[in-house]
Amino acid sequence: MSQVTYEIIRKLFEIYPIILQIVLFLVLWNVFFRWEKGIWIVAGILAVMNICMGLWLEKPGVIRYIMSAVIVLGYCFCKYQKHLEKAVFILLLFYNFHALSYLIADSIYQCTVESIFRGLDVLSEEYIFRVYLGMAIGMGILLLSYTLVLLIMTGVVIKIVKKPFMLRWQETIFLSVLNIVGSMIVGISVDLSVVQIEGGVFLLYDDKQEMLWKLPIIAVLIYVGEISAIYIYQNYRELQKERQKHFVEEQQVKAMKQRLEEAENFYGSIRRVRHEMKNHMTNIKGLVASEKYDEVESYIEKLDETIQTMDYKFNTGNAVTDVIINDKYQKAENAGISFQVKFNLGETDTISAFDIGIILNNLLDNAIEACEKLEQEQRYINLTLKKKNHFLLIEVENSFDGKVIWKDGGIVPMTTKQSDLPDILMEHGIGLKNVKDVADHYLGDMDIKIKNDVFKVTVMLQQKEIN
Repeated sequence: MSQVTYEIIRKLFEIYPIILQIVLFLVLWNVFFRWEKGIWIVAGILAVMNICMGLWLEKPGVIRYIMSAVIVLGYCFCKYQKHLEKAVFILLLFYNFHALSYLIADSIYQCTVESIFRGLDVLSEEYIFRVYLGMAIGMGILLLSYTLVLLIMTGVVIKIVKKPFMLRWQETIFLSVLNIVGSMIVGISVDLSVVQIEGGVFLLYDDKQEMLWKLPIIAVLIYVGEISAIYIYQNYRELQKERQKHFVEEQQVKAMKQRLEEAENFYGSIRRVRHEMKNHMTNIKGLVASEKYDEVESYIEKLDETIQTMDYKFNTGNAVTDVIINDKYQKAENAGISFQVKFNLGETDTISAFDIGIILNNLLDNAIEACEKLEQEQRYINLTLKKKNHFLLIEVENSFDGKVIWKDGGIVPMTTKQSDLPDILMEHGIGLKNVKDVADHYLGDMDIKIKNDVFKVTVMLQQKEIN
């Protein structure tokens, strides 16, 4: 093999790992983030920048990796409203995988090159040809080993990470310790592999042959440690979510029981007033007969006040929804929120009042919370119930500040509302997930539409037929 041919092969071998790294970085990105079009633009910029800096400007790999990190973090800074935690973790994870893959592949390369050049005759006419050929074969084996190891490492992550999860800075640091350690160990081993000393050169693998198998074992142990940390953290998150969901459901059950008791007390009061109305009328007639008109007027005013306290602004035809909607109306009115209702449910045996209560509680609580962040003149909530054949459509439309952070891989937006449980960040996803579960139970669906500063949730329920 001539030098020209070898140089062409070497250039191609330099381009190949750049393309491979970008592709696998995108794969890792897709594991932890929702796939989006913007990342393809970033990938194109990374490819052009790395190829130009690596081939033409001949900048060292460290410079290219730093520049790549700056580009990725800049994209995340703009795209995710300064939330860089997960992007930092993915970068460190990928650099660790790259470094560990190289360390393992380099050991295979060293063994291969040693066997290729062993016994090579310096005086042979084909010596130069065999040297270039051996170097090309060695680079091919290095890249093949590197590719296989990196693919395996990335594939395991894809297998164990079931769905994207959120990260805070504390968690990012915890999960990134081994990534940093792995990258540093590889950097140190590369620096020590060839050292200029007085009177010659120190070659690590020549003087310490056992390092050819010790370093790969260290790399595997670091990788296993990192994968274990990710797996344990993911299970911890799932356990945390179950605990949070159980807490929310427990609170909702308590709230619904309270609403049912309020409804029972309300209608009990109405029955008592009706029962006593005959006595009230007798008293009024007696006062009129005695011509005590001032006392009649006072008596009627007090009776009217009693009736007013038991009257609802909104009557939906259902005891449970009456209590819930009027309770939310009072909260909205106290917060200066315009609250409009078109909701006539009536008594129904096809859909549980408890389930309707879960939907209304969650949707109206979220709407009130969103409105409270706005100026008073911008606050409004519209609640509507539509009936069509066997379907019920519950719509809640409200104003909000237009800022939405979507949970990765989810169908509901997040909130920064804190829960009563320590170390748990509440999400709209918990309440709205319960709404979605109710909709699914009735063979329906939940739809979220966001336009400018308007947030609209529509829940469709299918009424069950009663035999």
